[in-house]
Amino acid sequence: MRALQVNRHGNPIDVLSVNDVDRPEPDADEVLIKVSAAALNFNDILRCRGGLVSVPKEPPFTLGMDVCGVVEAAGAGAEGWIGQRVVGVSKDAFGGIAEYTTAPAAGVFAAPEQLDDIEAAAFLLPFHTTYLALFVRADLQRGETLLVHSGASGLGTAAIQLGANAGARVIATVSSTEKAELCRSLGADLVIDHTQTDFAESVLQATDDVGADVICDLAGGDFVGKSWTCVARGGRYLPVGFTDDDQNGMTGRPLRLASIGNFSVVGVLGAWVAEVDPGLRRFGFNPFTRVEGDRVHTALLDLVAAGAIRPHVGQVTDIDGAARALDDHEHRRSIGRTVIRLD
Repeated sequence: MRALQVNRHGNPIDVLSVNDVDRPEPDADEVLIKVSAAALNFNDILRCRGGLVSVPKEPPFTLGMDVCGVVEAAGAGAEGWIGQRVVGVSKDAFGGIAEYTTAPAAGVFAAPEQLDDIEAAAFLLPFHTTYLALFVRADLQRGETLLVHSGASGLGTAAIQLGANAGARVIATVSSTEKAELCRSLGADLVIDHTQTDFAESVLQATDDVGADVICDLAGGDFVGKSWTCVARGGRYLPVGFTDDDQNGMTGRPLRLASIGNFSVVGVLGAWVAEVDPGLRRFGFNPFTRVEGDRVHTALLDLVAAGAIRPHVGQVTDIDGAARALDDHEHRRSIGRTVIRLD
């Protein structure tokens, strides 16, 4: 089968190629998905470069995390998924940009009927992660102010829609006029171009110095410290995902500002497991189980059916154009999600 592979660590545009590889086989509690579409992620860039990721792997390996497709086979315990159109995260978050991939059944869900395969591939990670962040972890309430960094990204566009639908006042930060227009069209009440304006000062001015009740930070880096100066008293700061920032890796960041600001730093890991592995638990990983995942997915399916949310796909390409598309992603030329068509 054809697969997008990292041949050595380095710049994505230099190290990616489409190779012929063996089709994977599902183990117990896993499924084999015939992939119709797969989405790109910033974590894919870290994997190309050999940066910090949850599950490291040496080249050559197949890139890709979240996919849409039909289950063609399954290991023991997952046979009930055979024949179903699904969305899921590939095993260990590798192997998704290929004609076939395997995935743990705990991370596989029925694809939303209202979305085609391209949109469905763009749906799972952004909406599951931001729903978990905003409503399960941060308990965002109607009338509160939500600040979303990287508002025009895949997760940012999801967070804006979810926040606006819940009745929050949504503020988004972006880096261009085009991205600002997109955020407004998705429901953002105020959009700040952080390349032109001090976003923290703008947030304080817009909230009469109260600050944002919830900050969904998809950017990290220099955004962290400035965000902590414009969180409301009793507010919740959400570091969502892993950004290309040493202090947002495993080395930590000074927490004194959280103390003097009387706000909470609320961790978010967008992953579902059948049960928490004892070894990973002792390393600090403590993801939610499939029970919570089903609650989140059901709530999101209702919102999709009602027309309240929809993934924003900015670019679609085939597997041969994936390396160039990931280069666009890395250099912030992309908007929303980029999806690779494989059927």
